[in-house]
Amino acid sequence: MEKDLEKLLIRFREEIGKVTEKEGFRKLRIRYLGRKRGLLTKILEDIPKLSESRRAGIGTKVKKIRSEIEETLSAKETENGFDNERAEIDVTAPGKKAEKGSLHPLTLVTEEVKEIFHRLGFTWEDGPEVESDVYNFQKLNMPPDHPARDVQQTYYIDDKTLLRTHTSNMQVRYLEKNKPPVRVLFPGRAYRRDMPDATHLPSFYQLEGLLVDETTSMTDLLGSLDFFARRFFGEKTKIRVYGHHFPYTEPSIEVEVLHPTKDWIEILGAGMVHPNVLKNARLDPSKYRGWAFGMGPDRLAMLKFNINNIRVLYNNDLRFLNQF
Repeated sequence: MEKDLEKLLIRFREEIGKVTEKEGFRKLRIRYLGRKRGLLTKILEDIPKLSESRRAGIGTKVKKIRSEIEETLSAKETENGFDNERAEIDVTAPGKKAEKGSLHPLTLVTEEVKEIFHRLGFTWEDGPEVESDVYNFQKLNMPPDHPARDVQQTYYIDDKTLLRTHTSNMQVRYLEKNKPPVRVLFPGRAYRRDMPDATHLPSFYQLEGLLVDETTSMTDLLGSLDFFARRFFGEKTKIRVYGHHFPYTEPSIEVEVLHPTKDWIEILGAGMVHPNVLKNARLDPSKYRGWAFGMGPDRLAMLKFNINNIRVLYNNDLRFLNQF
């Protein structure tokens, strides 16, 4: 990891010396510091996979390299006169009130969940909303005649393509390209034929979590979910679990939290990854094991901010959004 960082810095120093155009500086900034595909960002995603001994000091080194890249780019842009392209300002003109924006409550909740699980070593990955029947159902242990398909009430585009009914579609997709150990979240939008009411919409958000290695257990899953609940709802939060059934986990559970005014409220489903799902990802279930969970940021936001109707999250009413 340290050698990769040193090579990255050497390559940047070589490339910055060859750039003189404004567009070149912009592309260089994206290439090294881009949030999704930047070279430094990709290295950061590998840090949770390191052992604790190898992880020590890496964060500080990354921070120093990022600072050097940002300062060098800013200095070079100033040197070439690219930071002085400003329009003339009439200081005698009356001022205008600037509208202050803020993050949507669903974004706030999703980012908070990602941050909590980041402390447990989880990264995150986007996935396709238009999905094949194979990855949405069949590779998750739901063949064409499985009764669970009726419950999903799916929006089909054609016989083989659909709008994903859950973010679980990313489980096998991710495992096919990333060998264990993996700890990853899959946030995104899902679609089902639900009639709109105070708690349901045909389009909603989900956040899937997946952990696969050689030693994990149901106890690890319960401990992680208890950690999440106490960080998200408060340190005194209590959870309870009970048996359930999902085709892609065995055993399966649902998790409830004790809400101060609404008694026990279900917040997510979870379980140990079914051996058939591991096989479909070309993994040996006698060697690997894992667990997964799925939660709805919509429901979490409603509980956290005491919202009684899910529809207000999507109405774009500024009187509501300005409260966050």
